Amino acid sequence: MMKTLILIIIAIFLVSCVSKKSVINEKKIRIDPSHNPNANSQTIVVWFEDQYLKNGDSFLKKAEEFNGRARGELRKEVMSTLKSISNTSFNKIKNKLSSLQNSDQITDIKQHWIINGFSCTVTGEGFKTIETLEGVAKIFIKQSPSISRGTAMGPEFLETIPASRFDIKGVESYPWNIEKIRAPEVWNEFGITGKGTLNVVHDSGFKLDIPPLAETIYTNDGEIPGNGLDDDGNGYIDDYHGYNFDQGSSNLNEPTIRRATNIHGNLCAAIIAGTFATNTKQAIGIAPDSKWVPVIGASNIEEAVEWAIEQGADTYSMSFSHPNLGELRTHWRKVLEHGTLCGVVFISGAGNFAFGAKAAPIPVQMRNPEDIPNAVLGVAGVGEDGERPAFSSQGPVEWNTDHYKDGQVDKPDFATLNYKVPCVDPEGNLSNSASGNSLSGPHMAGIVSLMLSAKHDLLPWEIKEILLNSAEDIGDKGYDYQSGHGFVNAYDAVKAVMGL
Repeated sequence: MMKTLILIIIAIFLVSCVSKKSVINEKKIRIDPSHNPNANSQTIVVWFEDQYLKNGDSFLKKAEEFNGRARGELRKEVMSTLKSISNTSFNKIKNKLSSLQNSDQITDIKQHWIINGFSCTVTGEGFKTIETLEGVAKIFIKQSPSISRGTAMGPEFLETIPASRFDIKGVESYPWNIEKIRAPEVWNEFGITGKGTLNVVHDSGFKLDIPPLAETIYTNDGEIPGNGLDDDGNGYIDDYHGYNFDQGSSNLNEPTIRRATNIHGNLCAAIIAGTFATNTKQAIGIAPDSKWVPVIGASNIEEAVEWAIEQGADTYSMSFSHPNLGELRTHWRKVLEHGTLCGVVFISGAGNFAFGAKAAPIPVQMRNPEDIPNAVLGVAGVGEDGERPAFSSQGPVEWNTDHYKDGQVDKPDFATLNYKVPCVDPEGNLSNSASGNSLSGPHMAGIVSLMLSAKHDLLPWEIKEILLNSAEDIGDKGYDYQSGHGFVNAYDAVKAVMGL
């Protein structure tokens, strides 16, 4: 009897040891459900286990921890930490990745620091090998880049940057949207015009040499334009005015999105940082003494955001909308959460999918990136009459991915202007109008630029809190799914920043 009992105990012990060993050896990697195991080639983005924001609820906790910090100081600290985490994980598998690249299983390897991970293109065999690498935790399927084949409409680089014609005392007129957003009151009463701020316009379709935009375009002083060299050593050749991360070049002049005679990127940039319409004293931008920088690269958001942070970006306007991203939404959200902790205010129009042929049901009427909570200001809009156009996307949205379990999320956050807004044409004349929430986001970016011009070290979540307290309730009483927390104007927002 005793012998039998001893044998049973030994057997249980051995089974237990095997089970523990199996658990230890079992590697749980989250693979994007959109992965096609039969595909010959796929572009993927890989996360390592050690992320700066580890859990789905980490962002708000970290923001609370950082309250009271100066934005510029925090940017340096968070960026340094993100890079350190990335290098630690990437260096462990760097040699293995090189071997895989030599065997043609992997191509186009790009290390990222805005998340702890990397992107690459893999064969089926390469995908399986990636799963075995040390520290790999999640694999997402990336979007294919959209590369324009359009005809360039202007020079790739401006030989000289014309002096700005903007002068508060010289303003003779401004279109109705600039008046309704109350920007001239900010200029005249406080003398705040956006000076000292940099606004990224992540879009497509730019013509750099029109006067209202050439006068405020950004220049990377570490780069010599057109010499075909990476002068500042940041990995990008000739990134003097900005960069096309999808094309892997400095060419930003291909107008991939056109509406009548409008160029999409230009009309967004002019709302934020335009000076005077060509040959006039008509002020057309909300923050006319700020700088703006064009960026293309919706399929390479990691590189675009990293570059923007390192150039000192303050706002980041995204007038595009991605449907059906599935689990890739998780990746976008983490990238923009980390970017927000680096001091960038991300802004996105709410989308135009409430009516017509492209109508979508709620909760997917607002898409990525405008559906991202906390880290992105999703902005809807109204027309000159204060009424919401039928096309303007509504919330709420849902977050039930593998990583984020928020459930129902209130969106949009705010409203500005989005209907029949005066816009610049390819020559810089204010001769067109356009409608859509592509315009609501840039209006908000211009307002935030003025706010940061008044107090540069405001944290992104402090900006949002000020907007919550200064927005005008224009819909149903309290929060509503059409205009969010209300209509934002520049005067009340800047006044609140200044404590007046």
